[in-house]
Amino acid sequence: MGNSKKIGALNIAVLYVGCMMGAGFASGRETWQFFGVFDKWGILGVGLFAVIILAIGYMTIYIANTLGTNDLGKIMIPEGHPGLEKLCGNLMAGMLSIVIVLMTSAGGALLNQQFGLPSFVGGLIIVVLVLATVMGNFARVSRVFKYVMPVLCIAMILTCLAVIITFDGPARVPEKFDISPMTPNWIVSTFLYVAYNVIGLIAIMATAAINAKSYKTTKIGALLGGTAVGVLAMLILLTIRCDMVFSQGMDMPVLGYADNLSKGMGVLYTIILFCAIYSTATSNYYGFTTKIKEGPKKNFIVVITAFVGYLLGLVGFKNIISYLTPVIGYIGLIFIGLLVWNFISLIIKEHKDEDKSLS
Repeated sequence: MGNSKKIGALNIAVLYVGCMMGAGFASGRETWQFFGVFDKWGILGVGLFAVIILAIGYMTIYIANTLGTNDLGKIMIPEGHPGLEKLCGNLMAGMLSIVIVLMTSAGGALLNQQFGLPSFVGGLIIVVLVLATVMGNFARVSRVFKYVMPVLCIAMILTCLAVIITFDGPARVPEKFDISPMTPNWIVSTFLYVAYNVIGLIAIMATAAINAKSYKTTKIGALLGGTAVGVLAMLILLTIRCDMVFSQGMDMPVLGYADNLSKGMGVLYTIILFCAIYSTATSNYYGFTTKIKEGPKKNFIVVITAFVGYLLGLVGFKNIISYLTPVIGYIGLIFIGLLVWNFISLIIKEHKDEDKSLS
C-alpha cells in the first residue's frame, strides 16, 4: 500500500472515538450506570477512565508498530506462546462479536423511545448497516468514520452544552441510586468501564497502527482521540447530572434531555446517537471479522453471527447494560493485564537489544 493511501492522524482519532462512542457513553445510560450512580465520585471516575484509556491506546499502537501486525493474539501475548496466542485471539474475537448484542439492543431502544417503533426495528437496521460496511475492508470502515465522526462529535458537544446551559429545573438526587451489584463502587466501576470499552479499542487501534502513514502519525492520532473521548465522556456525565432522578429513570437520558429542549433537538440527537451506535457496532464487529479465515464460508459466518447477536439483543437495553456489560468488563480486565504484560516484555526486549548493540 502506498503511503498516500495510508491514514492520517485525524482519521486515527475519529476511529478511536468511534469504536467507543456508541457503546461507551453517547446514550448516557452507560455513563449513568458506571459513573452517575456514584454521584460526585463519578466525576473522578471519568477522569481516571480518560487517563487509563489513553495509556492503553498508546500500548496497543506501540505493540502493533513494533511487531508489524494487528493479529489480536500477537498483540496480547508475548512471543513464544503460540497456543496462548491463538486462544486469546479467538476469545477476543468472540467478545467483539458480542458487542453486536449490545448495539442492536441500543438501536432498538433508541427508536422505540423517540418514535415508538417496536424494539426489533432499530436493531434490524443497525445489523444490516453494519454488515453492509464490514463486508468490505478496513478502507471502507475508515472512510465511513472519517466523514461521519467529526460531525457527530461536534453535534454531541453542542447538544450537551445546550442542555447544561439552559437547564433550569430542580437538580434532583434519587433517594437511592440503582447501583449494579456487579459494579459495587466507583473504583471497580471505572476499571470495568475501561475494560468493557478496551476490547474494541485494541482491535481498531492495532489495525490503524499498521495502516497509518507513520508511527508518529499514529501516536498523534491516538492522543487526539483519547483526549476527545475523555472530554465527551465528562460532558455526558455533567449533562446527566442536571437531574439525576430523571436520568436514572430513562433508557437513554441524554436523548430525554434533548427532547425536553425541543422536538427538533430530540430528533437531531436521535440521528447522532443512531450513527454513534452504528459506528461502534461496525468497528467492533470488523475486529471480529479479521479473525475469520478467508474463504467461501466467511461471509456466511459473518452474517449468521450478526443476526444471532441481534436476536439476543431483544432482551432489552437496560438489562444488557446492567448485567452483560459488567461481565464483558471483567473479561476485559484479563485482556488489559495481558496487554500490559506484552508491552513490558517488548520494552525489556528492546532495551536488551540496545545494550547488545552498544557492547
